[in-house]
Amino acid sequence: MGSITFSHVYKHYKGESRPAVNDFHLSIEEGEFLVLVGPSGCGKSTTLRMLAGLEEITEGDLYIDEKFVNYVSPKDRDIAMVFQNYALYPNLTVYENIALGLKLRKTAKHDIELRVNRVAKILEISHLLERKPSQLSGGQKQRVALGRAIAREPQVFLMDEPLSNLDAKLRAQTRAEIIKLQSDLKRTMVYVTHDQVEAMTMGTRIVVMKDGVIQQVAPPRQLYDEPTNLFVAGFIGSPQMNFMEGSLVLEDGCYYFLNKRIKLLVPERHYEHFAVKSGSLRNCVMGVRPEHVWLKREEANEAEDEFFRCVVEMTEVTGADSYVYVKVGEKTLIGRTEPEIVYLKEEKLVVGFNMSKVHFFDAETGVSLAAGGEDR
Repeated sequence: MGSITFSHVYKHYKGESRPAVNDFHLSIEEGEFLVLVGPSGCGKSTTLRMLAGLEEITEGDLYIDEKFVNYVSPKDRDIAMVFQNYALYPNLTVYENIALGLKLRKTAKHDIELRVNRVAKILEISHLLERKPSQLSGGQKQRVALGRAIAREPQVFLMDEPLSNLDAKLRAQTRAEIIKLQSDLKRTMVYVTHDQVEAMTMGTRIVVMKDGVIQQVAPPRQLYDEPTNLFVAGFIGSPQMNFMEGSLVLEDGCYYFLNKRIKLLVPERHYEHFAVKSGSLRNCVMGVRPEHVWLKREEANEAEDEFFRCVVEMTEVTGADSYVYVKVGEKTLIGRTEPEIVYLKEEKLVVGFNMSKVHFFDAETGVSLAAGGEDR
């Protein structure tokens, strides 16, 4: 139980020129942890609210466990939702907040007590049951909101940016707890966030959205390694992928990436993708992630055509890694280095790329040349 199907779902708001959600077509398997991610206004929360029954569907069909639910009220959809603002009742104790949904469903008093105590034990909030929300920290309030949802034992959990009000440490801790809970409960979970790091660490599959449209649906690793367009490539990854505009030129049977400052030999593994996109080879965008950027202090030898000169702008030290921002002409690139290696501002270096790991995108459409023109 707990499968979900969106069949070409749209959401139009009166007075808006474009749909808030545009042709959302997706199947979610029973027990899956699906994450909707994208910038503010991309339609992810609207999609979740349509699934919850809090927003009407303008067009298209929605099924939960193969049952058509477009016109089914929220209370009859066997779902539980956790909100960003916790939505706890300030006049009720923690116990009463968790038990409220069960009382409204006229669950037996004995069963309510068993469920509340079991959930409180799982979330380690048994010692808080007699407190009011005003006596709780942000992390404790979030656990109570989770507990209220879990106690109902629904088939589907919906979470709308539930960790955004927590500090970094609590966010990481609660994130791990939610992952473990979903694994233990084996229930379908649909989770909305604008934080791509959160999405990558939590979801078994991720839906990337922009302007109400699905850009790509894939497991986290595939999303990172095989982005289907420029938006996904730039949105997923922190720091984001480096982009350079240029052309792909064929010379003596070899392809080169060429712009005003550089000429780089492209490995043969990319050639099969170029053949089917020959009409767009002259104008493309090359993308490379910071970990595939090479920085060296030595001057590049004449034989090392893959390296070119740059100047250090700044360095960010994150602990396990350092990110060095370098200027190549007017273009800034980011490279990841070991934290023990210190580069000074204005220091002159040479930079190169691991060309077997670069990505190429059509400059006009933004679609990955490796995607064969597909956008999902």
